Amino acid sequence: MDHQGSGKKLSDQTTSSSQNNPLKKVSQQVQKAVQTPTPNQQQKISRRQFFFLLIQTQIGVGVLSLPSDLHQVAKQDGWISLAIAGSLLPIILIVLYFIAKQFPNDDFYQINEKLFTRWGGVVFSILYIIYFCMVARLILLLFGRMISLWVLPNTPFWVLALCMVVVGLYMCNGGLLVIARFYTMVSILLIFLIVLMFLSFKEAHWMYLLPIGEVGIGKILQGSTEAFMSFLGFFLSLVVFSKVEGKPREKLKTILQAHLFTFSFYMLTLLISYSFFSTKELSLVTEPLLYMLKSFEMPFVARIDLFFISVWFVSVATSYTTYLYMASFGLQQIFRAKSIKLFTLIVSILIFSLSQFVGLDMERLEKYSTIVVYEGYALTFLMPFLLLVYVLIYKRIQQKKERST
Repeated sequence: MDHQGSGKKLSDQTTSSSQNNPLKKVSQQVQKAVQTPTPNQQQKISRRQFFFLLIQTQIGVGVLSLPSDLHQVAKQDGWISLAIAGSLLPIILIVLYFIAKQFPNDDFYQINEKLFTRWGGVVFSILYIIYFCMVARLILLLFGRMISLWVLPNTPFWVLALCMVVVGLYMCNGGLLVIARFYTMVSILLIFLIVLMFLSFKEAHWMYLLPIGEVGIGKILQGSTEAFMSFLGFFLSLVVFSKVEGKPREKLKTILQAHLFTFSFYMLTLLISYSFFSTKELSLVTEPLLYMLKSFEMPFVARIDLFFISVWFVSVATSYTTYLYMASFGLQQIFRAKSIKLFTLIVSILIFSLSQFVGLDMERLEKYSTIVVYEGYALTFLMPFLLLVYVLIYKRIQQKKERST
């Protein structure tokens, strides 16, 4: 009996010592943390992925028509308009950064509910969800028009649109992390686009850029408003700011680096187009990059312009997918749903169905594009400044309440 009692005492002491061992407790907690990561940790993307996410959203369907759009307003001085827009846009990026910095753990839709209460935030978020859907629909329409014009003239629009919708739906269902990884992987294709554009330098006539400033400051500034719309995807930085790893300043640095890359890419396309075509020729050419590449030949590629369109298709798909994700993610946050898949399906069907009312009709497409442009000015250029003022007032009120309590 004494031996059994002493054995029990020893076993109790060993179990109690193992339970009270702080090193063992720490190791168990570390193992649990590694095995079961939190949802927020799973959704975090790296700053490198954030960089490619931004540039793949901005460089999309408009890169082919940007030289022609700016030339219609500012002629050969369109590159100056782009330089002005690219220099002023970081102000808006910094404004978005200050808004996101005040709510480091909340995404854009959660910020809206904190600022405007539950239902006020829902209404405000729905405005942006509708806008994101409208931009996605515009991308779909412009993509269908371009493919129909250059590659598949006899293919119905609904077939072209369906291809893009299926691609976007498939990528969105994987979530933000899968999208970011895919964008990082396909960004190497941008190098091919840049190499193809450099082929025209041997045929460049830099005298076409002269005289500088001939159209006047008024036309140049008007062209800069057009150039602003080519950077529309920058609003993504506010939507997913809380889902990016790193400190706020590091994220801001990544945002500015992505903007610099996009601006440099656009400037390259403009300078190449404006130095290859004269002012009179540019007034007749709607997609100068494609017409320029069509005039070149390579030993292993007969139609370089079609190869360029094949690579360009990926950039359009990524841009469309981002807007589809932002709209679907907003609905997921509003309805407090665990999965985004149902909302991506609903939004995809809605965008596809509404796009059929416009199709390849150029007159309707231009009217719709004008509506989206004006809505973009209001929600992505003007609204951030008003939102920042409201955020600063909101934070002061919160600080006074905390001090009083």
